[in-house]
Amino acid sequence: MNVISRPAINAAIAVQPGAAKWLNTWWTIAKKDQWTSLNDVRRLYPACDQYGRYLIFNAPSGNRLIVGVNWADADKGGTIFVKRFLSHAEYDKDAWKQDA
Repeated sequence: MNVISRPAINAAIAVQPGAAKWLNTWWTIAKKDQWTSLNDVRRLYPACDQYGRYLIFNAPSGNRLIVGVNWADADKGGTIFVKRFLSHAEYDKDAWKQDA
């Protein structure tokens, strides 16, 4: 997958250093895979959910990584763009859904 944007991941790590290992591992995996559906993602991240064109990953300490996705297909690779990295409390407010 083409993953956009590493600066967003770095910003998340700056705010939540305890999630650094998970975020870096997620980045490495996402860059290597070509996900065509939620089922592909759930092979590695079984608790991942989808909301519209967004995927919600459960990160350490109750955090949520929210990314937009354009699935890969036979003609082209997919693209993921990092939207937000939220605490559980921020996620529960659902404000991120306003521009989903």
